[in-house]
This record gives sequence, structure tokens and C-alpha cells, in this order.
Amino acid sequence: MSIVSSNGNGRIKVLVVDDSPMMCKAIEKILNEDEQIEVAARALSGKEALNALSNKKFDVCTLDVHMPGMNGLSVLKNIMVKFPVPTLMVSAFTGDGSKITFEALRFGAVDFFKKPARSGDGKMEEQASSLRNKLKRASKVQVRAARYLRVSPAVSRVSKEKDSLDRSSEGINRLCIIYGSTGAYSSILSIVPFLSYLPGGPVVVSMGIGEENLSAFVDYLQPYSLCPLSMATDGVELLPSHIYFLPVNHAAHFDRAGKTWEMAVKERPIESSREGAIDLTLLSASESFGRELLSIFVSGDCNYGLTGAKEVLRNKGNVLVQKPAGCLAPFNPELFIKEFNVPWAEPGEISKKVNDWMK
Repeated sequence: MSIVSSNGNGRIKVLVVDDSPMMCKAIEKILNEDEQIEVAARALSGKEALNALSNKKFDVCTLDVHMPGMNGLSVLKNIMVKFPVPTLMVSAFTGDGSKITFEALRFGAVDFFKKPARSGDGKMEEQASSLRNKLKRASKVQVRAARYLRVSPAVSRVSKEKDSLDRSSEGINRLCIIYGSTGAYSSILSIVPFLSYLPGGPVVVSMGIGEENLSAFVDYLQPYSLCPLSMATDGVELLPSHIYFLPVNHAAHFDRAGKTWEMAVKERPIESSREGAIDLTLLSASESFGRELLSIFVSGDCNYGLTGAKEVLRNKGNVLVQKPAGCLAPFNPELFIKEFNVPWAEPGEISKKVNDWMK
């Protein structure tokens, strides 16, 4: 194990855990390019990682999913119980890597990133920048909020009788939109599996996550959901009981098409620290659904959604936030409570609220 001494310089101190010395060096090189980050230790096995954590304080840990002996998931379980520290999982996303990575989110991991790879497509620096940003955001989460999420595969899908109603959006009269960024994986895992049949309309989940990662998350989540899940696509007809996922910087617009509802989806990068694609989505939803819109804000660490929520409230719609103490990143919920004095709820209460709302 290679230890770099802490010099009290205020940098984010990182423990890099990977059984490959070459990968450890690659991750360290990427992280050390940011003056706010310091790789304070490297461990080549789970045992070395736990030993390092028992002897020194770290702000963040990066943890390889696949390691010989004690694998990444086993190491994570030990970390969360013995030495809680914000943890980013490192995955090649091949074979069962995707499933194990998302399982790690259930056990308290904050986020994940793909192993750096020189693919020749010019995206190496983009990957490196993403890793550094994720690590800095992870360093600010309240790890005490991390907990094992007990969810089990759905026994059945929506019944055939009810599914027949889902083939048309004519009966839709309500809409629910859920938004989250950092730490939102955990929040969504705590809410979506407990949503039941929703005859009143669909749920749109907007997450500050790239399309590729979000698509993999939706595939992982589907067996745990009673409702059909899918990535939101441009021009899709909205259906009751369906849950649509929007990746970062993708905004939705809602329009009547005769007796049915359609959702247009466009990539809308917004160069602003105050507004994001979620604001455009909420502006359209509030105009179309008015008081029949329920907007929910879960774990996150940015200002996005404030403008949209203000418009939702102006149109007599409803705003609810996740209880800040239960969020990995409580900044967003705390901000909305401060700005609008809106109510908060635990994830289980949020699921019940949505179920009741859509009856």
C-alpha cells in the first residue's frame, strides 16, 4: 500500500482502491491534476483498504467493483458499517459489472464511474473531468444518510386488466415529476419500487445523470418496479402507470394531441448556475397541468429547479421535497424549504403520496 502523507492543506483526501497498480496510478494521475484533490493512499486489496481506513481519515474512497478475494461489494459493506466514508464505485460495466455497481448503490455508495480507458474517440479528458467532478461532489455528501435499501423484485407487473387502460393517454389528468442529482440514485431506489398502479397519469423522473448511465440504471431498476419504466423519447405518447426517465440536460415539453398527451424531449444545455433542463420541464408541465401537477425534489446539490418550482406554485401546483436529513446531498431540499416553505417527507411517504395522488 502506498501512503501519501497528509499535510493539512485542505485538499480532498482520497483513498484509491483497485487490485491493478496500473489502474491506481491512472486514477491518481487524473485526480492529482486538480489542485483541490490529493490521493492520500492507494490500496491493492480490500484488506489493505480497510486497514488504511482504520488508521487514517479520508474524505472520499474510490473502490473497484471487481477484485480478487474480498470483492468491491463486500469491502463497501464493511466500509459503511465500520468506517463510513463517501464512496465512488469503479466499474468496467461489462458482464455483471453493471448489476454489481447498482447493487453497491443500495448498500450506500454515492455514485460510480467507468474505468478510465483510452478509446481513441477523444473522450479521455471528458472522462477525467467527470471523475474529478463526481469526486468533489461526493466529498460533500452526508454519509450518515447512507443506508442499506431493502427492495425485492416485483411479484407481478400491472395486471392485464389495468394494463389495457395504459394503452392510451386519454384518461390522463395528472402528472408527477421527480428531480434529483447527486445522491439521487439512492432516493429513486427508495421511491420507485413502492409505486403501484397509477391510473391518473405518468411519472417523469429527471436526474442529473448522463444518458448511458441512466439507461443502465433503468434496466437495473425495472425488475423492482410494478410500473413499466423507460427512457423518455421524443414524441412519445404518455401513458398512465408508466415512469419515464430524463437524463441530464434533456428537457420535456407536454402537449395535447387530440385526446391524448405527448411528450417532446430535446437536449437543452443551459449555461447557467441557476437554471437547468428541469426548469424548462417544470415550466411546460405547470402550464399544461396547473394544479394537477405534483413536483418532487430529492437528493441534489445544485440550484436547478428553483425557477420551475416557482412557476409550479404560481399555477397552484404542488411541491414536495425529500426530508433533508435522509438525503446524501441535502442542499436542494433545504434550499426549497427555505425559499418556498414547502413540506418534506421520507421516501416511503413520498411513494404513498404519489400513489394517492394518482388514484
